[in-house]
Amino acid sequence: MIALLALAAMTIQPSASSEALVSHALTAWRREPETRIEDAYKWLYHATHGGEHAIAVEDGPRSWFESEWQSVGPPLPQEPTTVALDPEGRILRVNLRPAKAADLDAEMVFQIFLRSAEAFTSDTAALREAWSMLGHRLREAPASPHLNHKEWRRLDADLARRGFRARHHSEAYTRAAKPAYRVVLGALWTR
Repeated sequence: MIALLALAAMTIQPSASSEALVSHALTAWRREPETRIEDAYKWLYHATHGGEHAIAVEDGPRSWFESEWQSVGPPLPQEPTTVALDPEGRILRVNLRPAKAADLDAEMVFQIFLRSAEAFTSDTAALREAWSMLGHRLREAPASPHLNHKEWRRLDADLARRGFRARHHSEAYTRAAKPAYRVVLGALWTR
């Protein structure tokens, strides 16, 4: 617990280069054909902003977490407990279904999420750089029929109008993957 509090007091910033981050992400997205450009953006957003936006939800992060924790069903086939969002494993998605199925303590998961969100310093410049790198890579070669440069340009135009802010997953990804996770710092997740 002391280590958790000490780490929570630190300010953590993303460290992966945009090229390394995008290469890592593209490898993961190629294994998930339901990934769309909105999901790719959300991945890069989390890798450069952590989960800080999720602690500002209207009814509070605890209420949201408890409701979701109670409602998740069994893990999907091959659903891992964690997914590294950057090549160094500094930022992780903790999938709630397998975490709950493994009988992990809900309060521990919530506290790690909360401390992670408080400790992470978001980096919009890193997000914009990674997003630009993704556009370049998709111009060279699409990652899938749905993850291509045309779709990148479409979302990029929307980002230019609305800003580089948190977004929802695509409908296709939401239907297929039923995302239920929290973004945490790898250093705090010792499972």
